[in-house]
Amino acid sequence: MLATRFFARSLCFRSGYSCVRGYSSEVELKGSKTHQNLKDAFAGESMANRRYTYFAQQADVEGHSDISAVFRSTAEGETGHALKHLEFLSEVADPATDLPIGNTKDNLKSAVAGETHEYTDMYPGMARTAEEEGFDEIASWFRTLAMAEKSHAGRFQKALAEME
Repeated sequence: MLATRFFARSLCFRSGYSCVRGYSSEVELKGSKTHQNLKDAFAGESMANRRYTYFAQQADVEGHSDISAVFRSTAEGETGHALKHLEFLSEVADPATDLPIGNTKDNLKSAVAGETHEYTDMYPGMARTAEEEGFDEIASWFRTLAMAEKSHAGRFQKALAEME
């Protein structure tokens, strides 16, 4: 079955379309409402994972190890949901960068692009806004994150260069 699925994906990619196998025919996923739903669901499940991980830490601090375990196991379930959404999305592109994903080289290119956007545009812009609004501590936090994202981009770029 895996070989059949891969073959179907290969045919679809070679045709120049981003498709998923439907019940009776290949249909275009890119730009469809389902494509947007997958992007929204991926974002929601990813956020739920991080929220529940945070909640688990707080439950641990308060001595509620049993509740922490519930949060952690649910967070893992949300990770599984997010990964399946991303698998479907990979038929089109990375939802964050709109670049191809799937093999390690493509994944590294997408990671570099995402991290570069975060350190050159996203976090500096957020820092300026926070500063303008009087949230100096948050502005400082965003600037710190920009530096971290630059480091991440460099690590991914180095790994990509080693592959080439």
